Amino acid sequence: MSSTEYHVNRRELQFVVMEVLEAGKLCGFEAFSDFDEDLFSMTINEACTFAEQVLDPINQSGDREGCRVEEGTVKTPQGFPEAWRQMGEGGWLSMKMSPEFGGMGLPELVTVAAKEVQLAANQSLCIGNTLTTGAANLIYTFGSEVQKQEYCEKMFNGTWSGTMCLTEPHAGSSVGDIITTALQQPEGHYLIKGTKQFISAGEHDMSENIIHLLLARTEGAPEGTKGISLFIVPKYRDDGTPNDVTLVNIEKKMGLHASPTCVLSFGENGNCQGYLLQGENRGMAQMFQMMNEARLFVGLQGLAGAGAACQNAVSYANERVQGPSTLSPGERAKIVEHPDVRRMLMQMRSVTEGLRAMMYTVAWYTDMAQHGPEETREYYQDLVDLHIPICKSFGTDQGFEVACTGIQVLGGVGFTRDFPLEQNARDQKIGSIYEGTNGIQALDLVGRKFGVKQGALLENLTKELNWFDGNPPEDMLVDWVREWESYRHMMFESISNLKRIGEHSGQSAYLLYAVNMLQLVGDVLCSFYLLKQAQVAKLKLNEKLPEGMDLKAYAAESEEAGFYWNKLNTAEYYVWSILPRVLSHERIIRNASLTPLEADLLV
Repeated sequence: MSSTEYHVNRRELQFVVMEVLEAGKLCGFEAFSDFDEDLFSMTINEACTFAEQVLDPINQSGDREGCRVEEGTVKTPQGFPEAWRQMGEGGWLSMKMSPEFGGMGLPELVTVAAKEVQLAANQSLCIGNTLTTGAANLIYTFGSEVQKQEYCEKMFNGTWSGTMCLTEPHAGSSVGDIITTALQQPEGHYLIKGTKQFISAGEHDMSENIIHLLLARTEGAPEGTKGISLFIVPKYRDDGTPNDVTLVNIEKKMGLHASPTCVLSFGENGNCQGYLLQGENRGMAQMFQMMNEARLFVGLQGLAGAGAACQNAVSYANERVQGPSTLSPGERAKIVEHPDVRRMLMQMRSVTEGLRAMMYTVAWYTDMAQHGPEETREYYQDLVDLHIPICKSFGTDQGFEVACTGIQVLGGVGFTRDFPLEQNARDQKIGSIYEGTNGIQALDLVGRKFGVKQGALLENLTKELNWFDGNPPEDMLVDWVREWESYRHMMFESISNLKRIGEHSGQSAYLLYAVNMLQLVGDVLCSFYLLKQAQVAKLKLNEKLPEGMDLKAYAAESEEAGFYWNKLNTAEYYVWSILPRVLSHERIIRNASLTPLEADLLV
C-alpha cells in the first residue's frame, strides 16, 4: 500500500461480492447464464488493474492541470483522452449494458464493484463514464429502433459520450421550472432553445461526439414537471455538421478540476435539432426510471472516496514515525500505535466497509428485482427504492467525513498538496449537492418512500431486517445483534414519532428533521449489513480454526484468518462506537423543536 498512490484491496471486494452476496448464484438466471464466478472475479480484478495502472497515475496531474477553453471547446488534462479511449475499448462504459449493442451484460453487483475502484482512482474522469452509461441506457430503454441503432453502440464503446442536461440557471433543483423550449418541425425533429447549467462533461475533447439527453418543454405543454419532454441533442448531427450547441463557459470549482462542468447554450442561431424520446410530456417519468441508477452511483462516489482515503491514511500511519514507542522500548513509534490515531483509522474503516456492504447489497437487490424469480421481483424493487436516497445521501456525507478524518490522521501534511487526501475531500464535496441535494434525498425518503404503496416499502424492509431470526448468531455475535436490535426498534419508533409530529403540526414539521431520520436509518442499515458479513466471516473462521486453538491467536498467525477476524472487529466497532450516533438523531426527532420554522431568519 502507499500513502500517495491508490492500490485496491482485492481481497475485500472478493469477500463482499463472492462470499457474502454469492455472485456466482446469479449465473442461475437466464440473463447471466453465459457467465460464471471465475469470469466475475476476473472482471473485478481487471477493473482494479485498470484503476491502478491507467486512472490513478493521471488523477493528481489532472487536478493540477485542470480543464481549459480553447477556441470554443474544452481541452482536458494530458492523458485523459487516451484513458477515455482505453475505457471504451476495455468495455468499462458498458459493463451492465445489453450485448445487443456491444455491452457486457454483467450483473449490477459486479458492475458496482468495478465502478467503485475506478471512481476511487479518478473521480473526474469516471464521472463522464457514468453519465455516458446513463444517457445510453435512456436511449436503449426509450428510444426507437432507429435511435438505438444510431447511438447505442458508439456510446457503449466510448466513440461518443453522453450527458444529462436538466439544470437551468434560474431553476436549480426545481426541474419543473425549466423554460428551455422544443418546437416541432415538419421534418419531425424539434428546434431546441435554452441554456443548461452545471453539465458535467458537457464539452470536451475525449470523444468524437457528445450526445446530450435534454429536458425541454414542447409548445402547449402543461406547467410543471408534467409538461417536460426528453430529447436527444447531439453536438454533431449524423452528417457531421455542428448542431448549434455552444459552450458558454466552464465553472471554476472547489474540486473535480479535471471534469469540465459546463454552461451550454442550445439554439443560439435557431438551428439546434433535438430528437424526441418516445413521446411528449414523458420526460420526468423517463428520468425517474433511470434515477435509481444515477443516485446509486453518486453514493458510490462517496464510498470510493472513503475507500481511497482509508488506504492512504492507513499507509501513512504505518510509515510516519513520531514519539517514543510503547510497544518497542527505545525505538520511535509509528503513529499507528497512538490510541487516537487507531480510533480514527477504525472509524474510517468501519464506516467505509459499512457503506460498501450496503451499496453492494443494493446492487444485488437490483439484480434480483430485474432478473430474479417473478414472484420476488416487486419485493426486491421495493428494497431498492427505499435504499436509494440513503445510499446517495448517507454515502456522500459519510464519504466526505471519512476523507476529512483521513486528513486529520496525516496531520499538517494532509492539508498540503503533497498527499492525495486534500484533493479527495475537494472532489467528494459535490456528491452531497448534485443529482438531488442530500436534503432532497431525505425529503424523498420520509415524504415519499415511507408512505408509497400504503407503506409496503417499510413492511418489506421489516421483513429483510428479520434475517437473524432465520440465521441465529453465535458466540460474540449474540450480544452485537442484540444491541443492534435495540437500535432497529428505535428506528421504527422514530418513524412513528415523525408521522405523529406531521399529523399534529403539519407537513413542514414532518419534513423538518428528515435529514436526521435519513442519517439514523443509514447507521442502522450499515450496521445490519456489517453484522451479516460478520456472520459469514465467523462461519469461515469456524471451518478453518484448528482444534484447541484460540481464535485470536489463529488470526495472528494466518493471513486468511486475520482477514476474517478483522471483519468481526469492523462489525463490533460499528455496533458499539458508531451506532450510538442514532441516539442523538432519535432524541432530536422526539424533541420535535419547531424553532427553525418559527424563528425570524430574514436577518
